[in-house]
Amino acid sequence: MRDGAQTLGARILVGIIVVVLTVFGFGAFNLFAVGEPVATTVDGVEITEAAVEAEAERRRRSILDQLGDDADPSLIDAAALRQATLGHLVDRTLLEQFAETLGVSVSEARLNRQIAASPEFQVDGAFNEDRFRAVLAGAGFSPLSYQERVAADTRLTQVTSGIADTALVADHEVRDAARVVLQRRDIAYLPVAREPFAAAVELADEEIEARYRAELDRYRIPETLDVEYVRLSFADVMAAQEITAEALRSAFDAAEQDRLTAPDASRRRGAHILLQVGDERSEAEAVARLEATRAEIEAGADFADKARELSEDPGSAAAGGDLGLSERDAFVAPFAEALWGLEPGEVSAPVITEFGAHLITLLDIEAAVPPTFEASRDALEASLRRQRADEDFDERLRQMDEIAFEEPDTLAGIEQALALAIETTSSVTRDAGEGPFADAALRRALFEADVLAEGYNSPAIRVGEDAVVARVAARREPSQRPLEAVQADIREEMVAERGREQAALATLAALARLREGTSVAAIAESLGGEWLVHEGVTRSAGGIPPAVLDAAFKLDPPAPGNRSAIDVETPPDGHALVVVTRVQPGDYGAMTAADRTELREQLVTFAEGRDLDALLESLRTDADIE
Repeated sequence: MRDGAQTLGARILVGIIVVVLTVFGFGAFNLFAVGEPVATTVDGVEITEAAVEAEAERRRRSILDQLGDDADPSLIDAAALRQATLGHLVDRTLLEQFAETLGVSVSEARLNRQIAASPEFQVDGAFNEDRFRAVLAGAGFSPLSYQERVAADTRLTQVTSGIADTALVADHEVRDAARVVLQRRDIAYLPVAREPFAAAVELADEEIEARYRAELDRYRIPETLDVEYVRLSFADVMAAQEITAEALRSAFDAAEQDRLTAPDASRRRGAHILLQVGDERSEAEAVARLEATRAEIEAGADFADKARELSEDPGSAAAGGDLGLSERDAFVAPFAEALWGLEPGEVSAPVITEFGAHLITLLDIEAAVPPTFEASRDALEASLRRQRADEDFDERLRQMDEIAFEEPDTLAGIEQALALAIETTSSVTRDAGEGPFADAALRRALFEADVLAEGYNSPAIRVGEDAVVARVAARREPSQRPLEAVQADIREEMVAERGREQAALATLAALARLREGTSVAAIAESLGGEWLVHEGVTRSAGGIPPAVLDAAFKLDPPAPGNRSAIDVETPPDGHALVVVTRVQPGDYGAMTAADRTELREQLVTFAEGRDLDALLESLRTDADIE
């Protein structure tokens, strides 16, 4: 390369690059870049395919994180996820444009404070840039793109909060809602089971064979594997660790030294007077009021009496500001620093926190009792054993993975080097397996091309706390199960289906007869069942099948002296005839103040969602979306 760079052509090329970068900077590369494919434009703003894919991948990761380690990524419908993501990005773009129209902005200082205060980016309570970059990399963000995302999120939050804050619920709406929510109904239902109808079903062999022929794919044996594997057990590694008395004593001494140099671990019983700060009271006014109160207390006034009189902390004011015995980390930093700097009976200067302005006093101190060696011995041993096992396991795992790669067609090397037994299992499929092969990630590794087709070892796969290396010992291609092997299953399935169909038809016929005036007793006799009656039930009543209760409260109220009726399917296999004879509206006057407040809050939440949906619908209608 060096020799080639000495030619005249290479020197000319380097010169051109230097001139271009000097004049245009690295942005010059964009002059020749081909534009990214665009998925959608919203009023001229492009949403690229790359943006959709990146956001869909973040959503996919989030879903898998929520489902846990055993989640199978193949269960996520990629097309549906992409479509939902595209819709989300369109709505987000519309809201961002709306925020820009309103002039909503966020300062850089606020943005930096917000990011620095995020717990996921902190180590020992302080922002850590290395962790910040690592977390972003795992989520598919760069620092710049994440800052832009947080700024956009903050602007959108201001918009949606503004919409939420203007959501209004009138008193008559709360009263009307109470009439519906607290409604009581007299209901009766007649269960119609599948079994009696299924017992009368007769099936010919020809019908079973026809079902088998029509659904051959359902009766195939999937590709199955016989597998050899070795498992490195973390529990075995931990049990093998030898912890000496000297090591325990050394660990205790180190812990004791850390305890002596650590912040005060005592618990303190404090009390405070809180004055909130906002539009009605400035921080300076709150501080001045607390300074005057402090002077009164030092002149002989009782702190608890002043707290009951002045404090705006609903949780402690009635108790004279008493916060009970608490550890230091129970409080925000400024409050804890002030409380831990007091002597019993001493009153602090006003302290400012995110909650407002505080006047703090120390009531009592409960000193931390240092642990003894004997009391700490078991915990220390468990901690040391796990710590050493972690290191030993990681080293063994490295060796395991290395040997699996260096000797790809046998597990003998791992067996000998790590003294692990080679185990076997059979009938592992892509979707199921026993023992460690219940783990989806391990099964996926077995069906990778080099492992499945070439017979190579899998990499070392973590399964819970253990690790497994596996290889395919035998492979059986998919095959068709003969009719004789599945005939009984098909018969049972078809009988159940016919039974459900007959039960549904019988219930529907009974409903028609009931509406024609047939007595409820005659209906029950014809179906061989018994009416179950419940009077004055609410929407949350227990002891009634959910499907029945839901259907009963969806029925229109009956006219006086009449009844409303409907048939409903009751999972897993039955049906029911549901009758409502009386509807009693809810009584707003009988509600407690707390219940009324809760109902109003629920209606406000509903109104907020309704208003936001209406805004988005309006923005979509007015926007030019391609």
